[in-house]
Amino acid sequence: MIKHFAAAITLALILSPWTARAADRTVVLSVDNAGCELCGPIVKKTLSRIWGVKTVQVAEAKADTRVVTVMFDDGATNVATLINATTNEGYPAHVSN
Repeated sequence: MIKHFAAAITLALILSPWTARAADRTVVLSVDNAGCELCGPIVKKTLSRIWGVKTVQVAEAKADTRVVTVMFDDGATNVATLINATTNEGYPAHVSN
């Protein structure tokens, strides 16, 4: 009986990495310096190219800022990568409140 219990525990520990899955996550970013007509598509294209990003929705600009909603696989990328991508393109971003 103890051998079967030990075998079951061992099997559970071995298989646990395959059962833990990354989840989809959504973040809303405020992207600065993105008020022109071309800025929205550039921001969308930049974020869409990141591995793990599933959807990108860019709202109309308010003054010089756009609100961007991004759904991504948190096992493939993270918020810091999204922010760095837009910032490197000249559109500094931060998590919207």
